[in-house]
Amino acid sequence: MGTPFTRPQLVSDINRAFQPSRISETADRVAHLAAEADAFDIVHTLGLFNLPSDAELAAYRADLKVPALNKAVLGLAFKHAVATRTPLHFSIVSGHAEMVSVSTSDTLISVVLTRVD
Repeated sequence: MGTPFTRPQLVSDINRAFQPSRISETADRVAHLAAEADAFDIVHTLGLFNLPSDAELAAYRADLKVPALNKAVLGLAFKHAVATRTPLHFSIVSGHAEMVSVSTSDTLISVVLTRVD
């Protein structure tokens, strides 16, 4: 299964959706998601993955070689941004180990996903 998006475009689209001027609109759009929603569900609901079906999202999520703990941390960061309407800045960088780093303030959640590519 190929992805119909590029990593830089996805990151840009996420940052646009979660920027200060749009976080309330974004939170409203995904407010209906169940408590079990993760970062992938949120991004998919916003239409940023361009995957035509939930089945393709499930396949993408399963195929993505991100450790389960990192996926969980991503989910918590995205859900917290939505719940509190706190802007979020997301980046993906290359590194020597799979990691996720989250830093927070009253005005911004910063998430850095490090991938071994």
